[in-house]
Amino acid sequence: MTKPGKILAILSVGILLSGVGVAQAETLQEAVKFMLQSNPDVRAQHYNRMAREKEVLQAKAGYLPTIDASVGAGLDRQHEPFFATTWPAIATVSVRQNVFRFFGTQSEVERQEARVKSQTYLFNGSSENNALLASKVYLNVLRNLKLLELSQENLANHQRILDQVKLRSESGVDRRADLDQVKGRVALAQSNVVAAQANLADSTSEYLSVVGHLPGDLNNPEPADSLLPKTVEEAEQLAVQKSLTLKSAKADIEARNAQHKTAKSQLYPTLDVALDYKWRKDTDAIMGRSEDFLAMATLSFNIFNGGWNKSRLGQTQYEIYEAQEISENTKRQTIQSIRLSWEANKTTTERVMYLEEYVKAAGQTADSFTAQWNIGRRTMFDLLDTQAEHINAKASLVNAKYDKRYAEYRVLNGMSQLLPSLGL
Repeated sequence: MTKPGKILAILSVGILLSGVGVAQAETLQEAVKFMLQSNPDVRAQHYNRMAREKEVLQAKAGYLPTIDASVGAGLDRQHEPFFATTWPAIATVSVRQNVFRFFGTQSEVERQEARVKSQTYLFNGSSENNALLASKVYLNVLRNLKLLELSQENLANHQRILDQVKLRSESGVDRRADLDQVKGRVALAQSNVVAAQANLADSTSEYLSVVGHLPGDLNNPEPADSLLPKTVEEAEQLAVQKSLTLKSAKADIEARNAQHKTAKSQLYPTLDVALDYKWRKDTDAIMGRSEDFLAMATLSFNIFNGGWNKSRLGQTQYEIYEAQEISENTKRQTIQSIRLSWEANKTTTERVMYLEEYVKAAGQTADSFTAQWNIGRRTMFDLLDTQAEHINAKASLVNAKYDKRYAEYRVLNGMSQLLPSLGL
């Protein structure tokens, strides 16, 4: 039979073998922080945001001139009417600067900045959701440790009764059938221990997958109910105000509006300034050396290109409508999620209260039946059933308490306040 301490020892050895140093008595904050720094999904979101920041710089490049230089050299051999060989060379430096594009560059910069804002909100929202997932696997390890302890307590109770029944059977007080029945109950209790150990192993594997290392000793986190709003209406209002996913959707609307302005700029003329300096030697036009400097302002306006500009303008307008509907749907989902989380927290709070009374009553009944069995007023089956009921009641209470803690984190996550509540 594996004790909880031995389970933790096995996990600690696994941590050492994996080469990851984890402090003893790891807190939930430490686990979430480690996850945020190492989780591939969170890191991918971060790199996506960094890439979009570079797109802002690309858009701002439209404010600056472009400078190009070219150099060429070659051989020019003439055969008629006379034979001649020259070695032409040319060098050119060109400067181009857009002076006006009907705010096209400004709109493109605004679009890219809105995309960065949207991705930043998505990145923070992904961090919130992964923190909730890390909280879940953290609580599940603690939950399964408690359930393993209860299954071992149940087995110890059955083995104690088995020893007593053996003595009573040998002395002729109890029947042989009673002894066989208790042995069957002990086998079932042993099976429950094995199942609890398997559940604990599964939860540690899930912890490794999400957090990034095996769990060592874990601290039981403090309740978060004091951080929750007083009413579901207040929670709903805070969720709509603070939801990172909803903020991202609104930033997408800003990006689509800026994109529409960029498309509109194609309908207006553009003004550009060009500066060219050329140095030539032995070209077809001029033998010998020459230098030219040209400065020119160009006003260009597209008259017709097959209706592309008008179609592009209509496309971007419909994309604005699409983004607005996505934002509205996100708002509805946010409200639904926070109300479901609030109801789950309310339900688990009530269950914990009633289960605490149930555990107390079942414990008193088990103690009374034990005393009555010792004096022959209760059967062995009465005793086994009441003790099993007491263990099951405590297991239900353990599950309800951890469900309540997770429900509290769900409410905080729905308001995008889980990470701040953890001090991260």
